Amino acid sequence: MGFIVFMHKRRFDNVFRYTRNDAMEDSMAKVLIIDDDADLVEAMKIVLESRGYEVDCAYEGDTGFEKAREGRPDLVILDVMMKTKDQGFQVSYRLKNDPELSKIPIMLLTSVGRETGFVFSKEDEDYLRADEIVEKPVKPGELLDKVKRLIKR
Repeated sequence: MGFIVFMHKRRFDNVFRYTRNDAMEDSMAKVLIIDDDADLVEAMKIVLESRGYEVDCAYEGDTGFEKAREGRPDLVILDVMMKTKDQGFQVSYRLKNDPELSKIPIMLLTSVGRETGFVFSKEDEDYLRADEIVEKPVKPGELLDKVKRLIKR
């Protein structure tokens, strides 16, 4: 039996179809979303929870870092530009340099390319300390594919 989730958020318009069996394939994996865009966070949360992920959210970097320390997520989805234009980079650096958190994969979400024309490349990965860099907005199917791949690493 199929379900349809209609998502009409500011930058996340899409229709996503999934089956009940697919919805539970990654159940119980914990994902922490750190992003100051409440609409985008809610849209990603709906998509991820539809697949059985446990989702926690923070709307700025310092709170997100503390939630990562307390909750030990299996993946962090992290916006680059929040309170400051580089807060996501700072949080990523802190996570990857904390011995207890360094193995948690990080997916950086960015609109830097759209806003500035700057495009990240493979050479930037050493500095950025992220496992994946995704340009906003991300489509539900792409989000799910990347989350699943990063968690199974």
